[in-house]
Amino acid sequence: MEQIDISSEQYRIYSYEDNKFCKIENPLTLYVTENGTHRIVDAQGLTHRPSPGYLLISWLPKEGAPNFVA
Repeated sequence: MEQIDISSEQYRIYSYEDNKFCKIENPLTLYVTENGTHRIVDAQGLTHRPSPGYLLISWLPKEGAPNFVA
């Protein structure tokens, strides 16, 4: 499983059909499994697993942080 530091993001949004979305505040670490599934640990220590099938991933970097880290 690949581990990526995404602590530079204020939030991350996974968008799905029918205007559904999953917004994760203060994400710290993204884990990408061998089959491409994402798992995100946030600043509270809560782990999120967005459902596969998302159409788009969006994020807002913290002020002064780079737009891309991976």
